[in-house]
Amino acid sequence: MIKQLLSKRNVYFDHNATTHIAAPVRSVMNRVLKSYWGNPSSGYAKGKMSAQIIEKAREQVAAAIGAHSHEVYFASCATESNNAILKTVSNHFSPEKNKVISTPIEHPSVMNTLEYMKTQGIDVQYCPVDKSGRVVLEEMEAMIDDKTSLVCCMLANNEIGTIQDVKKIAAMARAKGALVFSDCVQALGKIPIDVKDLDVDYATFSAHKLYGPKGIGAWYARISCPLEPYIHGGHQEEGMRAGTESIHNIAGFGEACKHVNKLVTFSRQNESLKHTFIKELKGIKNDIIINSPEEHCLTNTINLTFPGIGSGEMMKMLDYHGIAVSAGSACSTSSNKPSHVLKAIGLTDEAAQESIRISFGSTTKSKHIKYTLKVIKQYIEEEKNKN
Repeated sequence: MIKQLLSKRNVYFDHNATTHIAAPVRSVMNRVLKSYWGNPSSGYAKGKMSAQIIEKAREQVAAAIGAHSHEVYFASCATESNNAILKTVSNHFSPEKNKVISTPIEHPSVMNTLEYMKTQGIDVQYCPVDKSGRVVLEEMEAMIDDKTSLVCCMLANNEIGTIQDVKKIAAMARAKGALVFSDCVQALGKIPIDVKDLDVDYATFSAHKLYGPKGIGAWYARISCPLEPYIHGGHQEEGMRAGTESIHNIAGFGEACKHVNKLVTFSRQNESLKHTFIKELKGIKNDIIINSPEEHCLTNTINLTFPGIGSGEMMKMLDYHGIAVSAGSACSTSSNKPSHVLKAIGLTDEAAQESIRISFGSTTKSKHIKYTLKVIKQYIEEEKNKN
């Protein structure tokens, strides 16, 4: 292990995995926990007050994504929302239109759901992406036909940060009678989102990616688009998801969405930090490979390969010095398999297992960049001396 630096710091560079809960969000949640604990389904005053909290939050989420409040449904997380949309919509059209087109770089909650759907008779096809992770639009257009019920494409990739041209994909799908679903979890709070402008029929979101609580997500479903109940047992969420609502988490989600524009501003400020970080890294180790594209990419996300250094080794070294990074999606880090995203953009198994993801947030400062660069530089130099 490299020698301890004079001043060990706590640096969090894994904001794509999760974020801390912002102070205003905690304040709202504490107030709701204390005063609005009534069952929202009850007809008396205390229940109605709780129901009002939920509807206020629904309006806040809707405002953040450019939707109508009655097009927003709450769920326990984005994974549940992804399952709800993919399964119920594809089932609605099957067997007449049993084809779903997606991309090979979707989040595991989408990829694994699609693989399950194959076992249920759904024809799932994946459109290839280029080395930057961008969908090859010509191939996608050729794949969409009259048997296609749904085209599924995430707006921003969680591992490499690639931003897709979902609006163009939606136009292609609509021209052939297919509906469009976009996982927007990593995009909300980092880039402006307007589901009407994107022209998508369905979209999913998660509170804990934008300084809100864990355990609460939401999906958007355009008015008149098919949607079937996903959890049965009660009338909650317009009958689409039964179960007594988590009022404090929903309120926290709504409060987090009030600050989306401010978060987008923070994300833009991260762009200069990102350029500085990459430039200095290349000076430290000139064979470093940047897997995130230079254009059409989240300003907070950097995926990079350190040739000859395993991602596990690099992560442990950084963690020892108080720096938190990841090797990809937080939902698949227990697996030793190389990232499916990095494989899809052309990396070998070896290179994929030498790659880490760094994702900045609203509290990222220049001093965090400098400290991390110092730690990496010292580690690289000591590794050279060993050889």
